[in-house]
Amino acid sequence: MVNAELLKNHAAQYKLTKDTAGEYHKQLFKLHPDMAVHYDAEDLDPDTIPRSQKFIMHGMSELQYFFKLPQVIDDDRKWRSALSAFKDQYEDVGVPMEKFNKTTDAFLAAMALHAGGVTDEQKANWEELLAKAYADMKTWGWY
Repeated sequence: MVNAELLKNHAAQYKLTKDTAGEYHKQLFKLHPDMAVHYDAEDLDPDTIPRSQKFIMHGMSELQYFFKLPQVIDDDRKWRSALSAFKDQYEDVGVPMEKFNKTTDAFLAAMALHAGGVTDEQKANWEELLAKAYADMKTWGWY
């Protein structure tokens, strides 16, 4: 069972600013270069991503979607609504929902850099939370 309080506290440690918002996509494109195509970033050096206004804006949105998940995991209606934010974002940029499972390691890499690190317990709980999200998306026929 996911320790939502642990994850809420961890998410609160991420200092989400224009200087840190692009880190998630930088990590995503380094770890999964195939994901860059969906964001029209396949020709960009991932190290330039955090300075791009486009990815600062995407990062601000997508990181907040991740941070909301531990807050709503115990309420089915709010959980589905929180996950629909990812669905809407992915539809806007053309990312197939089945690729959501590629986000976990990039998210954790960004957390490691800007949320004071990631303990084994935090990592296990984030992985469990995001695996549940992915499984629920499949159950709902989103991919």
